[in-house]
Amino acid sequence: SNVEFRLGEIENLPVADCEVDVIISNCVINLSPHKQRVYAEMLRVLKPGGRLAISDIVALRELPEEMQRDLTMVAACVGGAQQVGGIESVLQELGFTDIRVEPMDSARETIATWFPDRGIEYYVASASITARKPETSCCG
Repeated sequence: SNVEFRLGEIENLPVADCEVDVIISNCVINLSPHKQRVYAEMLRVLKPGGRLAISDIVALRELPEEMQRDLTMVAACVGGAQQVGGIESVLQELGFTDIRVEPMDSARETIATWFPDRGIEYYVASASITARKPETSCCG
């Protein structure tokens, strides 16, 4: 009774303004070419004080253009990875607070196996991304 599933697009969530307490996501945002729109939608649907809890692949540094254009790498959540600082900036610009983007070194060995001998483990990492919509946010 506490959970509801809806089919929709991450850039256009099928949810009314200020309706959601928590948004969880696992390796989806980096597949969108419109990441700022995704985060703006999250902010829109969260209630004041609502939280994000995201696990995603992030870029530790700028990916070489060949990796960004490689459709196999994009589909594998590597080619579209956004840099840590870029994620923090977007969330801050939109008005989120308590922003934390924490890459985890523990996944480095696993990431290295995705595309052996390409060195992607030096470009991307698994990360935990958390943030809050301010309690003082006005809804609709």
